[in-house]
Amino acid sequence: MKERVTKRPKVLVMCQGGNSRSVAMGYLLKYKYNFDAIACSLEKNSEETLQMLFEWSEKIILMQGYMMEHVPKEFHNKVIVTDVGEDVWFCIPNYLVSLCDHTIKEFIPEILK
Repeated sequence: MKERVTKRPKVLVMCQGGNSRSVAMGYLLKYKYNFDAIACSLEKNSEETLQMLFEWSEKIILMQGYMMEHVPKEFHNKVIVTDVGEDVWFCIPNYLVSLCDHTIKEFIPEILK
């Protein structure tokens, strides 16, 4: 049985539908970079669920800038905005994983602050 890692940065990754972009980013953060990451949907989660996730996270990664208006101001200091493009994927192709991986490498120092 694997030993549990107790302290890893808690990162919420949010995209519009919660199916492709946030899942690809969350997967990489969790399995490649050893972060405690959760992917979620702006559209398919209730305000109550999003509030709980915003409170839980140490950093919030938004996959598009417009999503900032849906994050309460009290959590804006946690937000990192990235843009891997609009939700046109409908699956998780290798290109999206590579794009997310490149993006993660750019902002890891900010997550670890």
